[in-house]
Amino acid sequence: MHNTSIKEKLASYLKLLHRHRGEPVGAYDEVSAIYDDFARVWDQQIAAPALRHVNHLIEQWVKPGALILDAGAGIGERTLAILAHSQPAEVIALDASERMLSIARSKIHDPRVRFVQGDVRALPFADDTFDVVVCTWVIEIMEDPRAVVQEFIRVIKPGGIVIYAFCSLPEGTLGNILKYVMATSSSKKESPLTHLLSKEERPFHRCDSSSLTHFAGGLTTVATVGKCCTVTDAFVACRVREPEVVIK
Repeated sequence: MHNTSIKEKLASYLKLLHRHRGEPVGAYDEVSAIYDDFARVWDQQIAAPALRHVNHLIEQWVKPGALILDAGAGIGERTLAILAHSQPAEVIALDASERMLSIARSKIHDPRVRFVQGDVRALPFADDTFDVVVCTWVIEIMEDPRAVVQEFIRVIKPGGIVIYAFCSLPEGTLGNILKYVMATSSSKKESPLTHLLSKEERPFHRCDSSSLTHFAGGLTTVATVGKCCTVTDAFVACRVREPEVVIK
């Protein structure tokens, strides 16, 4: 029985690693049972420095009484981090997978949290709703990451911020090796390496309201953009002027 359980878990991990861009909404339902274990390993090992930076940004940007969206909340780990590192009035934890949200509900009993099943590509909220949008490890599995981040920008208020972390393709030798592996993969579409966003693919807008920081040799990236930003073009002029983001 024990060996069977290990085999089943390994099989589930492989399914999770082979989620690819453009998966149908709710595709993570089938791996929800093992995602908690997988996320714990990911968060504590590879992603730890990036997540510490995300937590720092949450402390910096989430003011007491703020309304926050955790976009692609999954099993609720980032929602818990938002509650631990700030004093929001309300956190909306949104995810496409009802099973993932069910796990999050079992762990989070804070009355300030509201769970919503929805699609990050078409958020069910009006323009200028949130003070801060937080999103980790989601945009890289979307068919159009730029459109998703632009949707986040739509729902933040003027003066608000989007904080997002994603898996990225390093530059230099490591990046070239990974590009070769991706190019020679027997099924590029289903390779987990397609989750690594290249410099050309990443949604970002360079201005005084934005920041971009790489971790783990460039395998993970944390970015911020403001209401003024248009991530479809990194260098287009800002739509409005906002206060400068200072990262210590």
